[in-house]
Amino acid sequence: FLYFIEGWVRGEAKILKRVLTRAVWRGVVAGSTFHQAGFVSIMSSNLDKLEKELVQEEKRLTVLEGEKKKTKTKEVKENKSDDDKFVLQNAEEGKVVTRFPPEASGFMHIGHAKAALTNFLLSEKYKGRMVFRFDDTNPKKEDADYEKAIVEDTIALGVPISKLTYTSDRFDDMLEFMERMLKEGTAYVDDTPKEVIQKERMDGIASRRRDNTVEENLAMWEKMKSGNGEGLVTRAKMSYDNPNKCLRDPVLYRAVDHPHIRTGDKYKVYPTYDFACPIVDSLDGVTHALRTSEYNDRNPQYHWICDALQLRKPHIEDFSRLNMEFTVMSKRKLTMFVDEGMVEGWDDPRFPTVKGLLRRGLNVDALKKFIIGQGMSRANNFQEWGLIWNLNRNEIDPNENSTCRRYTCVAQDACVPIEIEGAPDFHEKEKLLHKKNEALGMKKFWYGPKVLVEEEDMVLCKDTEEITLMDWGNIILSGVERKTDGPAEKVLSAKAKLNLEGDFKKTKKLTWLADCPENKVVVELQEFEHLITAVKPDPEGDIKDIMNPDTKGVTMCWGEAAVKDIKKGDIVQFERRGYFICDKVVPHHVMLLIPEGKVKINHLSYWARKGRLAGAKPDEKKAEKKKEEGKAKDERGMSLEEKRAKKKALKEQSKGEAKPAAAAAPAGKKDLDASSLDIRVGKIVEIGDHPNADSLFVEKIDLGEGAPRTVVSGLKNFYKAEELNGKLVAVLCNLKPQAMRDVESCGMVLCASPADKNTVKVLDVPAGAKIGERITFPGYPAPATIDEIPKKKKDALLEPLNTDEHGNARWTGAVFTTTAGPVTSVLKSVLVR
Repeated sequence: FLYFIEGWVRGEAKILKRVLTRAVWRGVVAGSTFHQAGFVSIMSSNLDKLEKELVQEEKRLTVLEGEKKKTKTKEVKENKSDDDKFVLQNAEEGKVVTRFPPEASGFMHIGHAKAALTNFLLSEKYKGRMVFRFDDTNPKKEDADYEKAIVEDTIALGVPISKLTYTSDRFDDMLEFMERMLKEGTAYVDDTPKEVIQKERMDGIASRRRDNTVEENLAMWEKMKSGNGEGLVTRAKMSYDNPNKCLRDPVLYRAVDHPHIRTGDKYKVYPTYDFACPIVDSLDGVTHALRTSEYNDRNPQYHWICDALQLRKPHIEDFSRLNMEFTVMSKRKLTMFVDEGMVEGWDDPRFPTVKGLLRRGLNVDALKKFIIGQGMSRANNFQEWGLIWNLNRNEIDPNENSTCRRYTCVAQDACVPIEIEGAPDFHEKEKLLHKKNEALGMKKFWYGPKVLVEEEDMVLCKDTEEITLMDWGNIILSGVERKTDGPAEKVLSAKAKLNLEGDFKKTKKLTWLADCPENKVVVELQEFEHLITAVKPDPEGDIKDIMNPDTKGVTMCWGEAAVKDIKKGDIVQFERRGYFICDKVVPHHVMLLIPEGKVKINHLSYWARKGRLAGAKPDEKKAEKKKEEGKAKDERGMSLEEKRAKKKALKEQSKGEAKPAAAAAPAGKKDLDASSLDIRVGKIVEIGDHPNADSLFVEKIDLGEGAPRTVVSGLKNFYKAEELNGKLVAVLCNLKPQAMRDVESCGMVLCASPADKNTVKVLDVPAGAKIGERITFPGYPAPATIDEIPKKKKDALLEPLNTDEHGNARWTGAVFTTTAGPVTSVLKSVLVR
């Protein structure tokens, strides 16, 4: 018995220390039947020895635990980039070689840009290199103008081209490889008509030419090379009935009697891309062949060719093809917009081409962040343009050291003259070009007794209201002349009294211009809508059915005198209107609006004014826009708002029809519960001060969606930015996006806090949790889709969120659960908000 106790103590010392004390042990011995049986003396004599060993064992275990913690900390530091999705498999630093092989048959669009940047950025990340190679295997499609444009666009994307290479550089090598395969019996020449080949491949039927002799194949091959082999092709002898139809004896070479842009009439046969790609990749030293996931079924074919020719096999990695909402990228369909005169050309700001996007003001660094955020995901889905433009806004006007100058303009045909009593005569004063960056310098700004303000602002003002003229002071309106006999109210003029001592905390803030000839520079503002009305256009559908006839809005404005200093390509902000890029300066300044990814429509915009003048109310304008955008949507493409609108419409349509009472009011209808919360694990990848609020942070949070979400929080009073940057957080994702001091917030970071709110702590997400994973609640099964939380039910749904006595975050009694464990907080038994 003593040996058993002694062994147990030695083996379980750590547990014993936490559960029992030495005093308890003595009490057990003293009060036991063993004491009465005379065993107490034996136990007592051994107890001191066991206690000493217990202390020594505890010291040993304490040291071991410390070592384990150090090791674990080291592992965490070493693996801090485990959530990095922009990685290559089997990559060695300094040895990675990628390639970008465009075909010179069209202009680069954003999908090509993703391929170019993915290959370049990954080669740069692993200190390797990228091969730029034109795939010129089809002489009928190659065009020197397209080559030039692609090179220009690639360089414009920040991708350097040290050397131009071409697949045609290896044409002689590929001819030798083809002849070798014919001699070895791994390929054959086929004169079967193209349509029959296609049908036989589809049906898994062997070609009648599959068993040609080597002599027959070589004779037909020579005929092809001489220019007399019209209709002849060579095919790999892989399989005629493989379940993967890409492996059913694919074509390797075809006879094409057409001059090549580089080699002229030297060749009469040309390799297919599928044959040329693995050969040239291997010969050029490519280590990682990165292809969009649509090529996935062709990967075994790529490896088969390398094996058949005994070539080194590059490592293939697939990534998702980029699809954008409200966008077509087919050259044929984009050409229709050009031919129909709906756009100016291939660099039109509405086009998804690289030239069009850069012309519209897309910053290359923003595009890079968008691409890196998507990583090497193979999941094909439609990305929102708002994600890119939101990143872009942060690049062109960051919170610190912004170079985006700020100016003022008012619409020429939609401005209201105001005479201000008590204002001084017209004069100039110096004003900062950017309030948060004095380094940008000053500009001259005019003041005077007559000013122009936006009519869209004045229709919202009352006749005797006190308003604030930005960067000057308050005025009190009087004598406002209105015209109300049309479909929409118009304001013709007004008078006012200067009141510089007035309180501006609760007044409307209006942009304005001094109404004098020296302060009127002609500015043309252009705004754009999507070229098509379908969120996810049907690839087989007729593009004409979804063309948007009204996609360009022009507003002629008066700009302040300093506008004359804007040069072509400059990106500036017209206050309260948005960001613009200068497209032209002759005969006047033409400025293109740069989207910001916002849901809310600016009431000063061309489209908002057009809708108001047509007699539509704001809600009606928004609903009409949604209706136009949703004409060709399928159910999956609909937003939550649209789904609800559709349900409501169907409900209204069915009014008056007889329905069973049970159907009208189903029994036991379920209220919102924990399963209605879309809470996900996110990582704060960027954090900065709110541009318009001293107490708020603006955070960029990676939720595994391709690009980070913007979330505004009030954590600035409780944390330093560096404490939150890189932290895993729990984010409530299905709240309606809300503008918080002009910055749209698309979620809420959940925190623990007592009722007095003197202490706020971000919930602690376990280190092993995956970015983007949904936090679940035991007993509340997660539905396949989660609706947006109705505004009226938000408070009631969030009220049960709290932490228990152990610090576990929960909804009533259901604990926040991730794949790595529960979400917790150091604050116990408090509210979670």
